[in-house]
Amino acid sequence: MKKAAVLITTILLGVVIQDGFAQNKPDYLSIEAQIQETYAQRNWWKVLKISQLSINNQIDYLALRQRAGIASFLRGDFGQSIVHLNAARHFDHRDSVAQVYLYYNLLYDGRPAEAVARADAFPTVVQQRLGFRARQFITSLNLESGIKVSSVPDQVGNATYLTIGLEHRLSPFMHLYQSLSRLSQGYGTDIHLIQLQYFIRTDLRLSPGWLVSPAFHRFSVTGTGTAMTGLQQRGTVFHLNLTRSGNEWKVFPLLTYSQISNGGTPSPDQGPPPGGGIPNKESQWQIGLGGEYAIHRVRFQGSYELQNKSLTSTWNPLWSLNAVFTSSPKFSIKAGYGYFQTTNFLESTTAIYNNVPDPTRDKTTLLFNVGVGKRTSLYLLGQYERKGSNILNQNYHYLTVTGGFIIPF
Repeated sequence: MKKAAVLITTILLGVVIQDGFAQNKPDYLSIEAQIQETYAQRNWWKVLKISQLSINNQIDYLALRQRAGIASFLRGDFGQSIVHLNAARHFDHRDSVAQVYLYYNLLYDGRPAEAVARADAFPTVVQQRLGFRARQFITSLNLESGIKVSSVPDQVGNATYLTIGLEHRLSPFMHLYQSLSRLSQGYGTDIHLIQLQYFIRTDLRLSPGWLVSPAFHRFSVTGTGTAMTGLQQRGTVFHLNLTRSGNEWKVFPLLTYSQISNGGTPSPDQGPPPGGGIPNKESQWQIGLGGEYAIHRVRFQGSYELQNKSLTSTWNPLWSLNAVFTSSPKFSIKAGYGYFQTTNFLESTTAIYNNVPDPTRDKTTLLFNVGVGKRTSLYLLGQYERKGSNILNQNYHYLTVTGGFIIPF
């Protein structure tokens, strides 16, 4: 009798324990109720936590992935959002919510060419919702202005500059960006320099995840002063990079070739070079590799290049490291450091060619990007740039403050 009682008690306890486990295990109705509540409260972190719990317990459905994708996007985790939205499309490949947010995710993830190519295949109603046009003469306007404040203003003056840029969409697979820049700076006791630069870059999408971007610079520097008359510099720069990208990562080899010619008529008391600055030409190469990798809302960027100058035949290393934290689609912070120790170089894939006479040792950068309204974005850039001067025989630095905005059309 005792043995029978023990056996019955054990069975009853097992049933109670199993029932308790069953009550703790999430089910579709409880998950959906919690998701709806936290989504209405805009508690995106909790939406994602509940979604992951549901997925781990093999409760997976379209609305769950939609909300998880939107929550990740609004938190600034574009890579995670793309994963959820792609999963949503497995349930319904025509889902318009997933299509719209995939487009914006690719834009904010730094893959605009991929976003446009995807959107070109969307239904017309989704394209209209996005305001998408396969071809657009002007897709955005960029205005930027700044000042470089010198630590030795009596020897190297402050510099001011202005850039105007336009972006064009020639087809869903071909984008064009061009800009015109003007820089004005005093140098030495009485030399005044004016630099004009034209820049153009084409982004060609070859296939999903593959992008080739040829670019061209043409700049001209003129100067006036008593130490030298007719000071002129002309430069031509060709740049090419091939980008292979995926969800949260990019790899891109870099190649740059430039030719620069310098000219001027020295004053009689200046004598032979280097004081006289007689005409000379220089060509050089930059070759290297860059990459990006995102871990949730932080994106790490880096590049390493080697520069070879025809006048010295030496190879000089250039490298940079950056980290970008994105708290939401409307706000991000970028901090970075670049090591150069040279003159006449291109910073990775940017439109700025550094051709001032004094070598740039390194740069420390802080960039804030803020979305304003529905589409416009403003940015503020601060830089600490260390320079060395053979002419002045001393080191100095610039503090740079730049502001700009981008207006899409």
